[in-house]
Amino acid sequence: MTNALERLGLSPSERKIYIHLFKHGPSYANSISGQTGINRTNVYEAMARLLTKGLISYIVRNKVKWYQARSPDSLLSLVKKAEEDLIKTRKALKIEIGSLKKFPLPERSLEASIFVGKKGLRMLFDNIISAGKPIRLIASELQFKKVFGPYFELWHRQRIKKGIRQKSIFPKRFEGKVKRRKLLEYRFVDDRFTNPTTTIIYGDSCLFIQWSGQPLAIRISDKNITRTHKNYFDMLWGSHFFPK
Repeated sequence: MTNALERLGLSPSERKIYIHLFKHGPSYANSISGQTGINRTNVYEAMARLLTKGLISYIVRNKVKWYQARSPDSLLSLVKKAEEDLIKTRKALKIEIGSLKKFPLPERSLEASIFVGKKGLRMLFDNIISAGKPIRLIASELQFKKVFGPYFELWHRQRIKKGIRQKSIFPKRFEGKVKRRKLLEYRFVDDRFTNPTTTIIYGDSCLFIQWSGQPLAIRISDKNITRTHKNYFDMLWGSHFFPK
């Protein structure tokens, strides 16, 4: 019952008072306050909202208001009202959207986001798969595998299943140590040319990942910036640094 009332948008005080009245029957404000432990002022405020929502009613006995919970069917009425309000909102929103579409869209501005921790990074790697675009990666270590373990293998299976090609550049010291996979090409550059961060380029986005301590990633979504990094990667990929 508590979870259902929470989903209907009732505050903790409203939920507690409604359940109390439903279980124990009619009562007055002072008694409700004493038995629920809710401040009397908050009791009055919560009951006023419950009355507005049609979940409780009251009668007057000897000039004192006695409150009682209405039938549980009133909860369904509240849901129905919420559905009706949502339909009205959707109709109004469609009209507003139609008006906005008459105006030309502004140029898309640069979007930059920061993600912290394994959970944030996993969301980013899921997004890379969802984008379904070719991946270019420059790494200094094998941190992705070290940090994520089994998810690393799952990610590659998903990449292969979706037919996403990947090109990766690693330091020379990892040559012969990385697993060969479908739709994945490796090249190795002299250790002195690698950076401490991992760079991933896909779609219209660039990721810059710092793995030390708590992992942190910066994602920049911009066509021009991404094109610049793609060009740099492709130039490096085809350079004399790699054996032909």
